[in-house]
Amino acid sequence: MEKRIAAVSWTAFFLVLLLICVLSFQSGSATKAFEKPFVEGVTGGADRQLSEETVLTITFYIRQAGKGILFLALGFFGGTGALLCFRRLNRRTMGILALAALFGFSWFTEFMKIFIEGRHYAFAEGLEGFLFAAAGYLCAAAAVSFRRKKALRERHVSEKI
Repeated sequence: MEKRIAAVSWTAFFLVLLLICVLSFQSGSATKAFEKPFVEGVTGGADRQLSEETVLTITFYIRQAGKGILFLALGFFGGTGALLCFRRLNRRTMGILALAALFGFSWFTEFMKIFIEGRHYAFAEGLEGFLFAAAGYLCAAAAVSFRRKKALRERHVSEKI
């Protein structure tokens, strides 16, 4: 069962990483075209005409929420896969390696925006992505730990009977 969960986790991890890369490496005009339907969906229901500044603020928050969700999923699926596949490493070493890899992914996707027309590099946004990924990893670590403790309890109860 754990092998299947690990395989699904790694598959989801690489799909989320691919999606993050595709979205991060788009040009500024492609990004604006992609986010326009989301922003119009949110602002279209407003009773009054919104200022351009308000629309830009809403756009920023939609983009940050999407980025947060993707990096949270990246950390969760990567953490689940790593924790199930690399059991021989102690938890502290696994955590350090996983968080270093997640930091590398978040920094790389942000840093590469320097080379993309219409995009900008902001270390704070890369750090934000890393924090969401770290939160996802911590959720995965808690879920895997809970599952292992539950399996140990069940095994211990069945041995007593």
